Parts: sequence; structure tokens; C-alpha cells
Amino acid sequence: MPGSPTVLTLPLPTDLPATTARVGEQLTLLHEGLPPGLYTTALQDGPNAAAARTELLAWCDTRLDRGVPAEGSRPAGGDIHDRFFSVQRAGGSSAGLLAAALVVSDLLVHDDLARNGSTLDEDPDNLLLGVGTLLTGVPTPAVKHTRWQPADPAAAAQERWLVGHQRFFVMLQLLIVALRDLDDGGTAHEEEQEGEAVRAFGRICRSTAVSMRYAADFPPELYGPVRDTMTPPTVNAGFSGLQTRDHHALVAQMRQSRNSGVFDRLAPASVTAVHASVQHLYDAHVWVCARFGGATQQSLLMAQTAQQPGPRRPETGVEAAERLARQRLGHLGPRASG
Repeated sequence: MPGSPTVLTLPLPTDLPATTARVGEQLTLLHEGLPPGLYTTALQDGPNAAAARTELLAWCDTRLDRGVPAEGSRPAGGDIHDRFFSVQRAGGSSAGLLAAALVVSDLLVHDDLARNGSTLDEDPDNLLLGVGTLLTGVPTPAVKHTRWQPADPAAAAQERWLVGHQRFFVMLQLLIVALRDLDDGGTAHEEEQEGEAVRAFGRICRSTAVSMRYAADFPPELYGPVRDTMTPPTVNAGFSGLQTRDHHALVAQMRQSRNSGVFDRLAPASVTAVHASVQHLYDAHVWVCARFGGATQQSLLMAQTAQQPGPRRPETGVEAAERLARQRLGHLGPRASG
């Protein structure tokens, strides 16, 4: 949607609800309170869709609960990272704030794709935008797939990078909550309950991976100007995805789940499925790095680190992403025996 970027309000990840069911309840209530018919029109491909999205975003801006503005303390640079991607954090009903952010993100992604198209393969399972269906049972319309054909490719790449990252942050928060759904509070899961939680986690994980690919869904030759915006004085030197507040919290939740014995209580097949689902997420990260030259070039963070004294072999963006993936995936297993 051309013009100033929409600021997305998200709860601090430390305040997230315990279950995705709470988010689904709030999302259902929110849908019931939207102007009748406007949301459906906004998410379809008819002649009135663009106008409906504009009207509904304006309605959301004035009517949705934005909570109380808040800033977090971790990780270092998290507030700078949030400001760059037009994200503000708030306290209040975390389930309600996350549900509202999902609705706003749905509208922004639909509008972006409708105007600019995509370089990616079609999404027959509606992984990018179908998470609302998982949470509420109400079908979410998919965007009609069209090829990348923006009026202003450079501006469209900047918009895709921004809106895609906002979507990714929403999905990361849902993924944190879905990981909590795997914990049964210390007792054995019923087989059906465990299977449902694992399947839902896998669906949300794959949707998170698709959202990361969507953020990079523009021709690689347009990435140079996008990368230049992520350098001083706009942001800190070594600006990095490691400043992403929500991924930092996801890794912390992985550690907590392992240390509390979640993966000891799950069936071995469930642990394998969880691990495979998270692998999709880190595969997407490696894909983004490789798409934008990371097989041979350093990330902004690695380039900054290389300037510091001391012997070290330069690490490419892809190598760094693969190393971090191995570390993160190592958290998804039983507790080490003493």
C-alpha cells in the first residue's frame, strides 16, 4: 500500500499467551467486530478489494486496541530493529494484540501481492496467509498468483522487505506460542492431543518459513539498495537479524522447552516431526542468504566483525546461517543426562 509504512503493533514476546487457542478466541472476536462484509471484500480479488483494504486499514488504525507502548531490554539493538521495520511493542492483552497484528498483516500482504506480484512458486496450501484458518476454522482467501510486475520495482522491493518482515515477526510470535502448546504441563499427552499439537506446530512453522521467503520475494539485483538502507546512520553498524526480538525469544523458548522436559515427554515420532518442521524455518533463512549473494559475501554483521582485531577466517552469510541453524536445532531434543 503506497505511502508511509503502516506501523505494526505487537506484544513484547515475553508477554505472549500460553496457548494458540487464546489467540484464536481473540481473532474470532475481532472478526465478529469488523465492519460487515468489508474484511471478505478486502481479501478477495474483485474490483472493490483495494478500496476495501484501504478502508479497513483506516478502521483498524482507529478502532483496534493498541495497548500501552512498551520497550524491551533484550536483545541488544532490538528497539533499533523494531523501528527500522515499523514495529512498535505494547503491553496489554497479548492475545488480542497478536490477533490484531495478524489481521493488519493479512491486509498488507494481500495488498502488496495484488499490486506487485511474486517471483516465487504458487502457494497451493495458502501457507503464507492461511494461519487464520488454523486458528479459527474460518477459511482465509488466498491471493491470486501473478508474476512479479510492479510499476516501480525498486520501491516494490523495499516494500516487500518491510511488509514481509512484519509478517515474519507475527508468525514468529505465533510459533513461540505453538511451541508452548507442545508442553502438557508435565504429564503424558493423550496421543490424539499430542498429534494435533504437533501438526499445528508444523503448519505454523512452515508458514513462518514461507513468510521469510516472501520477505525476499523480489529479484536479487534489487537487493543492493535494500541492503544500503540497513547501514549507518540509519541503523547500527552490523545491523542483523540477531537483533530480531521475536527470534531471540523463540530460541529462548526452545531452550526452556528442552530444559523443562517437553521433548522427553513427547513420543519420538513427535520429536522428529518438530525437528523437521523447524528445519523448514532455517532452510528458508539459508535460502534468503544465498538468494542475495550470501554464498560468497558476508552479512552486515560478519563484515562488521571482520573489521575487529584478531585472526579469523571470513564467514559468508550462508555459512553463518548454517552454523546458527545447527545451534538452534540442537535445542530440540531431550535433556542431557547428568
